[in-house]
Amino acid sequence: MSWDNDILLFAAAHRSDALDNFFRAVTWLGSLYILIPLTLFSSAWLWHFQKRWEAELLVVGLGGATLLVHLMKLIFARPRPALGERLVPLPWDSSFPSAHTMQIAAFALCALFIIRRIWPQGWAVAAVLAGALILLVGASRIYLQVHYPSDVLAGVVLSGIWIALAQRML
Repeated sequence: MSWDNDILLFAAAHRSDALDNFFRAVTWLGSLYILIPLTLFSSAWLWHFQKRWEAELLVVGLGGATLLVHLMKLIFARPRPALGERLVPLPWDSSFPSAHTMQIAAFALCALFIIRRIWPQGWAVAAVLAGALILLVGASRIYLQVHYPSDVLAGVVLSGIWIALAQRML
């Protein structure tokens, strides 16, 4: 898609050392190295305080999104973009959809639903923070030249669908 390439070229043309460092750091927020321990700790804390549904939603939400995204990567096998210089090592798997984006979206959406249930007055602030996290991680994947924008968009949409289903299943 031409808009995919146009956005990647735009990102590559607007690089700076500060943005390079910022997006290299931000992209880790969508990594399982961060999200698995955070999910396990948060779920254990919720379980301890008798919030079993909430704990299960976090585990099922992130776990299911992770399985789904990697299954889809195998099915679609879309090559990674090769328009600009990548600023991080190229991941081993295919491009579509973005796993980092799907994983942070799943975690953030679960956290948002949990906060809405147990602390409704904090929901608006949580929604802004969740949206910012998803946007920043998604933008980092494009800026770093490891995903097409359509990969990132698909990760957000698929995560939203998965979390809506997970919420109903539980």
